[in-house]
Amino acid sequence: MNYFRFLKKKRYAIPTVFTSFILILDVIKHPFVYYLPFDLPGKQMASTIPPFGIFIESKYQNENSNEPCSLIKHEMVHWEQYKKMGLISFHYNYLKCYINSGRVNNWMEEEARKPCNLKSR
Repeated sequence: MNYFRFLKKKRYAIPTVFTSFILILDVIKHPFVYYLPFDLPGKQMASTIPPFGIFIESKYQNENSNEPCSLIKHEMVHWEQYKKMGLISFHYNYLKCYINSGRVNNWMEEEARKPCNLKSR
């Protein structure tokens, strides 16, 4: 009988550890900004990947962040979306929108472009 108790405890150990890990990652509210020495694939200039941070091509490092349409402000809108939705929901929704509408036309990108009034980024 003790053997079954051991199995019962072990069965829930991995999901509990995984859930705790997700909760720890979910509380990261301030992004790290990394400037990459290489180009991102496609026409991307930057990418927000919660909970790891914001990745920007190094050629945009000296961009004036006080401008209303700066690249860092666009990516910070994505970080705010992550903070509102949470880790799993953000990635799920972005992937779902990307598949259904493409990178440029999904509502998450449109919301990030709103302060700039740009059609595409």
